[in-house]
Amino acid sequence: MDSYDIKYAWRATPLLGSVALLVMYTEAMLMPSLPKIQAEFNVTPADASWILTIYLIVGTISAAVFGNLGDIYGKKKVLTAVMATYAAAVTFTGYAPSFESLLVARAIQGLGMAMFPLAFSLIREEFPPQMVPTAQGVVSAMFGVGIIIALPVGGYIAQNFGWRATYHTATPIAALLTLAVWLYIRESRYRTPRKVDLFGIALFALAAASFLLAISRGPDWGWTSPRIVTLFLLSVASAAVFILHELTTDNPFIPRDIFNRNVAAATFAILIVAYAFQMNSQNLSYLLQMPPPYGYGVTVLQTGLYMLPPAAVQIIVAPLAGRAMWRLGAKKIAVAGVAFAVVGYQLAAAHLYSGIWTLIPYLTLGFVGLTLLNVSLINLLTFSVSRQRLGAATGLNTVFRNLGSAIAPTVAGTILTNYSTYVYFNTPNGPVYFSVPSRDAYVINIDIATAMFISVLAPILIAREVLGRDITHNK
Repeated sequence: MDSYDIKYAWRATPLLGSVALLVMYTEAMLMPSLPKIQAEFNVTPADASWILTIYLIVGTISAAVFGNLGDIYGKKKVLTAVMATYAAAVTFTGYAPSFESLLVARAIQGLGMAMFPLAFSLIREEFPPQMVPTAQGVVSAMFGVGIIIALPVGGYIAQNFGWRATYHTATPIAALLTLAVWLYIRESRYRTPRKVDLFGIALFALAAASFLLAISRGPDWGWTSPRIVTLFLLSVASAAVFILHELTTDNPFIPRDIFNRNVAAATFAILIVAYAFQMNSQNLSYLLQMPPPYGYGVTVLQTGLYMLPPAAVQIIVAPLAGRAMWRLGAKKIAVAGVAFAVVGYQLAAAHLYSGIWTLIPYLTLGFVGLTLLNVSLINLLTFSVSRQRLGAATGLNTVFRNLGSAIAPTVAGTILTNYSTYVYFNTPNGPVYFSVPSRDAYVINIDIATAMFISVLAPILIAREVLGRDITHNK
């Protein structure tokens, strides 16, 4: 029977949670700085969007690759190496002399996404089972803490000291946290020595990169342009070869024994949650910044401040959900999450123009649902695979989270563009016309997310319960 050090678990929980805080803090601070980066390097908005695209592509691939490497070589060892590389990339980004070098640094920063599966895996491996849901909740809460700190702080620093200063503030945090993980986090006790499937990694990288590139660049290049069509075809072809290879090779990149109904349920559901989160953020940004009566006409910085209550709810709800999950089970918490999300989002759709402080509480209610789903799904996943395969399973989970995050802006943006209305302002030179999203656009986006939430109930209900009073006494 495995023995666990409870004192170590309590010490390690905030440290591993800070890994999530670091990445969210650094990435969320970037958002208010994008216009200033665009102006400094004299690039177009389409060019500036590569700052986000290249990070997403590399991050998606890295999560799967380094999650697997953690299973093979040790999760602490791989996590420390990834964090050190991330710290160096953050430092270089702040001093990037050209736009091209900035993109290189941002690509290396994409390795930061690999921290999530490694941190979640270390918690499941090294913590007493009854502490795992709470610890996972603390880590999930740190996502909200990072955003809460970054949005106002990043906006203030970028406005008063320049965008580079935002990265200068992140550098010492990244370096100190890397040192702390190296000194105080214990190496995982479970490893699975095997050959690294380089061909499988290459096929996966090609499929993921071409798909994400097509999704993110489609609105700019045109969905029927030769480049986008070629990228989609390349993604489909490489994915097909990848699946065939994984089914027949002796040492597949993604181990075949991790696949079960719980992993499938958690993976599908996390894509939906990520989609809904991104859709909501984009919807809310447009609604708050559009001029009255089509929006609320607030500034970018004010928009960030109004988004704090939905983010803050994660800090409270996530750890509480983790504690309740040990008694109630992951499935009940997930179903409750769907209920909160559906009710909150639909109330928000019905009160879009009833005032900001009427709208924000309903969106916060929806975020309670998102938080419950996040915490329940990661526990449903990590308690459903062997400890030797946690890196691979959580890495795959992160891949699908990123796919949802990538698809949402494209779908939501297309709807906001197509369901628009024209407004005009009188100027000395005559009226100036421009389009703004209509109320229908926001409602359609919310209805799509609601339908997707409801669809999540099917895999959740089919999944096998892994926590709860009747089960945990045997763990």
